Amino acid sequence: MKINVRVTASVALVMMMFCLSAVHFKAQTNRQSPNTRAASLEPSRTGKRFSQVVLKVDYVLPTVHISEYSLVTDNLEAQRRDAEAIMQRKKDMPLAMQKHDAALFNSWLGRDFIARGEDEFRGREEYIQNRVNAKWSISDVRYENLVLQFFGETALLTYRNIVKEKDEKGVPITWYFTWADIWVKEDGQWKVAAIYVIDANKVPAQ
Repeated sequence: MKINVRVTASVALVMMMFCLSAVHFKAQTNRQSPNTRAASLEPSRTGKRFSQVVLKVDYVLPTVHISEYSLVTDNLEAQRRDAEAIMQRKKDMPLAMQKHDAALFNSWLGRDFIARGEDEFRGREEYIQNRVNAKWSISDVRYENLVLQFFGETALLTYRNIVKEKDEKGVPITWYFTWADIWVKEDGQWKVAAIYVIDANKVPAQ
């Protein structure tokens, strides 16, 4: 499989953003309301004061479970609408996997999308064809520890998910993944520019 040199810069960007998010996560969480929890850090060297705000997700789907996410921000009022737009679109990712639906994939994939896992490195069209034509099926996806942060017109979303799947032979498997997504604005809409598998473990059904 040929490796595109663009991945070096992309991986470096992911690691830089991931480290920055980890620093912000050290704050203790304080309850402010039933739907929002927040904690703040001391001002940064540039004078920005970052907060970690836990926000509820207001949609319910029977096969996709996301209850809340943490937004790391220095301007909640300015970034909340974009955060909500990303989280609304986030649900389309597992739905596309479950339905093997090319149109759904096209709705959230960026123009220069890449997917990178331990045994996978695919561009946009190859990724869509691989998923649409796959013989496995996904019945349920549960998300945990979603953390979102904006860097201008780019956003980093990290998370864990638990995926219930039947493989090509119909054998039930549960996957435990850790991910990093890079989101960018294209023509005024948030799209996924890259997804990286940080860790993956599978457990056969008992």
